[in-house]
Amino acid sequence: MSAVGLAEMPEMTKTVRSEDHGAHLSADERALMAKADVWLDAHAEEFEETLSRWVAVPSICDDRYAGIAGAAIAAGDAGGEAECPSASTPLGPAVAQMFDTAAADMRAMGLQPSDHAGYALSAAVEDGESRADLPVGGDDEIALISHLDVVPAGDGWTRAPFRLTREGEFVFGRGVQDCKGPSLVNLFVLRMLRELHVPMRHRVRALMGGGEETCMNDLRGYLRHERAAKFSVVTDGPFPVNYGQKGILQMVLSVPAPGIWRHFAAGSAANAVPGEASILLSGFAAGQVEAALAAAPARYRNVIRWELSAADDSGYNGSDTAGKAPSVTLHAQGVAGHAAFQAGTVNAIMLLAGFLSESGLLSGADHAAELATARALFAIAKSTDGRGLGIACADESGPLTFNLGKVEPDKVEPGLTKIEGGEDGAAQPEDAGQSQCPVGSPSRLLLHCDSRYPVSGSGAELEAGLRAAVDAMPGVRVESLHDEPAYRIDPNSAACVTLSRAFNDFFDADKRPFTMGGGTHSRLLPQSVTFGADFWYMDDIARKVGRPGKPDGMSADEGGAHSADECVNLRNLLTAAKLYLLALTRLDRVL
Repeated sequence: MSAVGLAEMPEMTKTVRSEDHGAHLSADERALMAKADVWLDAHAEEFEETLSRWVAVPSICDDRYAGIAGAAIAAGDAGGEAECPSASTPLGPAVAQMFDTAAADMRAMGLQPSDHAGYALSAAVEDGESRADLPVGGDDEIALISHLDVVPAGDGWTRAPFRLTREGEFVFGRGVQDCKGPSLVNLFVLRMLRELHVPMRHRVRALMGGGEETCMNDLRGYLRHERAAKFSVVTDGPFPVNYGQKGILQMVLSVPAPGIWRHFAAGSAANAVPGEASILLSGFAAGQVEAALAAAPARYRNVIRWELSAADDSGYNGSDTAGKAPSVTLHAQGVAGHAAFQAGTVNAIMLLAGFLSESGLLSGADHAAELATARALFAIAKSTDGRGLGIACADESGPLTFNLGKVEPDKVEPGLTKIEGGEDGAAQPEDAGQSQCPVGSPSRLLLHCDSRYPVSGSGAELEAGLRAAVDAMPGVRVESLHDEPAYRIDPNSAACVTLSRAFNDFFDADKRPFTMGGGTHSRLLPQSVTFGADFWYMDDIARKVGRPGKPDGMSADEGGAHSADECVNLRNLLTAAKLYLLALTRLDRVL
């Protein structure tokens, strides 16, 4: 569908009006909200146009550049020649392009951008001025934290992922909700502070990282160069106040890749539930696949389909006839979503592996190794609570979750080793004298997995349980593990209470602070909470004031962050800008 401009639909640009707020706001606050109404109405079309430019940049972080940039800087310091394309792009060229785009827009808004060694981009307002030479961090600063990188588009989109599509009051595109839309909200808040002449004791900075979706190297790099603010409000999650986040255990497992599995790949990221998965069944006739589907358990009938594919040119099955006849491709259709919020999702890798494990298609001695891999993949993918992997646990923050998000061939063979930061991540020989298997003939599959564990959990204990369980699974190995410990601050602290009251006063509600499985920049900051800008899981609040959080008929895990057709209600983003304006003025008084 074509985009509809805000100017053509004025009834859909309205935020929560000043007259909608209850008696909980002071007279001065109501007056400020009325001014914000007028300002946001006047800049709503600009908001959409800017967001459209940002969505057009597929700003997927490439953390390999962090190593390259570091090596280049070291070489320069030593008098050598820096070989990195740009030592100031530690998160990759796509993120650098996004920073350039955002910086140009910030200047057009009258905000002076500051680049932080390529890890983050920011602007600040102090005493009504935005200057690049303002101090960074410290006790005089409150920060609004977001990020401009996105997860890959993934499968299942019915709209172009990197083109903003307007349908009624909703816009669709990768990053509109997570987190380019909220990033733009933060800049609009700075502008309102400056242009509405809002007095503040603290400097307010809008900081946008570029590597949150991968390893959070953006904020790690930023904090190596700069001080943290006295208090940070991360605008990269649900409302109201999120004061605790589960630990994140990211891991890479591996399984053998015989026969049909040698070139199997599915999913886009460890922290995204894959909605689609396909595999080329070289050597299988269509009749065999049709018969297996007919005999398979009923739960696979509506989610598995097959089709004849173009001739198989890979030749990996060793057949003299490879590439001369059509092959069968098997497709599994799941329901995509975020690894931290799996309710309603269905992992397509699990469906595909389950069908191949249970349908009888891989029966017989010739397919024994392929069947073993299918069973291993199925056992891992279906263990969404960690029970099958020896890591299930729960506390007041909820149960552990586990997600197999991405599978790819490991193209490193005996005699080859991966050199981190090498050109394009290519494999390099360990010993030039050793024989090398051809690249493109992998012997194992790499399984990129994401687990969110309760705030009282121990990453070390979970790792021990996982390794013990994997040791008992034939052919499965643990290749790597990375633990991000759980995060929590006191929900009764002055900052948490102030933000909670601001939310409830703004909406005349009674919402309490909460913990979640999602991981944000809050876990890397000394004093921080995550506070919106997402109404996706608060449809009661959104509809209470006449703005649905999601399109009618769309479930909680369709259209959300990391899902296909990611979308957001533009009116809700503008309402979040007003709420942040109120919250910052109150936070300014108590810090």
